[in-house]
Amino acid sequence: MSYYHNDNSNNYYPPPPQQQQYGNSGNGGSYYQPPPPQQQQQPFYQQQQQQPFYQPPPPVTNNTYYPPPPPPPSQQQQQQQQLDFGAFDGDFKGAKQYNRAPKFRDLWAALLFLAHFALFVVMAVLFVKALPSSAFKYSGQLQHTKNFYSWPTMIMWLCVLLSSIVFSVLYLLFMQMFAGQMLVISFWFSVVVMIGTGAYYLAAKIWFAGALMVIFGIFYALMWFSWRHRIPFSKLVLQTVCRITRQFPSTMVISLAFLVIQTAYSALWSLAFAGSFKYMEKYQSCSLHTDRNGRQYQSCSNPKEILAWIYMVFSFYWTSSVILNVLHTTISGTFATYYFFEGAPGGYPTKHVTLSSLKRSTTNSFGSICFGSLIVALIQTVRAILRAIRGQGDDSIVVQLIACCVDCILGCIEGLVRFFNKYAYIEVAIYGKPFTQAARDTWSLIKDRGVDALINDCLIGNVLQMGAFLCAAVVALVAWLYITITKPEYNSTGSYTAPIILSAFIIAMSMFMVLLKCIDSGAATTFVCLAEDPEALQRNNPELYRMVRETYPHVVHGVRDNNSY
Repeated sequence: MSYYHNDNSNNYYPPPPQQQQYGNSGNGGSYYQPPPPQQQQQPFYQQQQQQPFYQPPPPVTNNTYYPPPPPPPSQQQQQQQQLDFGAFDGDFKGAKQYNRAPKFRDLWAALLFLAHFALFVVMAVLFVKALPSSAFKYSGQLQHTKNFYSWPTMIMWLCVLLSSIVFSVLYLLFMQMFAGQMLVISFWFSVVVMIGTGAYYLAAKIWFAGALMVIFGIFYALMWFSWRHRIPFSKLVLQTVCRITRQFPSTMVISLAFLVIQTAYSALWSLAFAGSFKYMEKYQSCSLHTDRNGRQYQSCSNPKEILAWIYMVFSFYWTSSVILNVLHTTISGTFATYYFFEGAPGGYPTKHVTLSSLKRSTTNSFGSICFGSLIVALIQTVRAILRAIRGQGDDSIVVQLIACCVDCILGCIEGLVRFFNKYAYIEVAIYGKPFTQAARDTWSLIKDRGVDALINDCLIGNVLQMGAFLCAAVVALVAWLYITITKPEYNSTGSYTAPIILSAFIIAMSMFMVLLKCIDSGAATTFVCLAEDPEALQRNNPELYRMVRETYPHVVHGVRDNNSY
């Protein structure tokens, strides 16, 4: 498959005068090369009107002065011109705006992240060494396993991971083959899940939650009559994104690679967190106290252990966010390259589109990714601390109420930050902007051009949510079958069954969303690029452009003069 498309049937070059022939095609006909870029600013016929073709030469006298010709451009000027316009020809707006000479942005955030990760690695090594030496010994029989941290348990988690990958890939294939049907099925699947959950709560005599879920399910079903007009647009967007993923299968490969990285990091973090309990015991200090009744009791505290746990939680949030956002920025760069360069006269600026995007995400734009991820990680860490405070039953009702209110406010702020970060990273991927400027431009993009209308009307998120739920349910069933068939000794009382099923459910849902990040990021990038340069969509996808122009005419105006920095 070639990434170069130098023929463009949409570009029209008017013929020059008959006296100006640039070559011969060899078959008796004249071959006219297209005029250079600077001549495309005025049509040929306008040039004839402004300057007559038969213009008499000026009279030659002894006083006539002819200025010397301009000097040829230097090598530095030629390199700068190639850098600015590279592989593009003509008046291609999007290509000229595309990030051609990237710079390192938000370098301080990248250095801070690397320093923080180095400290985490040191702590992880110390904590993992503190685990019991018999933790990973295999007795030879799956059922004779007294320790949860053992090879049979690792085999179970391996089955969970493989099941998640297989289901995610199959679901992606179904999305590509049955895009329209999946949109309808996902909508009614959400209705069934809401009403089914409400019925379960009512059967369990949880009246308020059950009634609320049933009402939401009925209301969601009634929304079908006002939302069904969105299906053609969502179907076309989903088909477009799936078609691009087929054209660039490296997006799926890079998603799978980042899934392996995220899984390996999560496994290391889990082992380190488990070992921290044993390692930090030596820092615990206990003292005897006497209550009002004269009875003595022992009180123990370990502030160093609490600080270590807070740092571990913060590190997990920050590192996981960086991994996912690097993947998101890489895929966004690939889709933006397709959007701006597909069908352009000069073809793609590079042969390896996804690899070049990954290089920019892990070098020039890595600091911006770390900066945005740091904001989300700090909010998540504070919320985790508040949830821990709420989980302690000995606190007063006032503390519980304050913690609940602050957690709710931070949850809303986190949702907004995640939303803006998602589209800010697309600006980073396209133009190589620093994070703060990308965030400001994202706000301008959504506020001034009405991109939020496209985002709200697109139902692709329903398809992904349904797939994530189905994947999590299937993988949780696999984990339950494994632990039921093997019957390990540590689960003789069944105390581990519910935590294992819940963990498998969460892991599978997370893996599904990572693997299908190419769909979510591709749709978001399409919306941003559409607002930035609608003319490019008219060239590479006329059908989608026509639908957007008819349904969202305010978006087609594009964002102008907001990309210089």
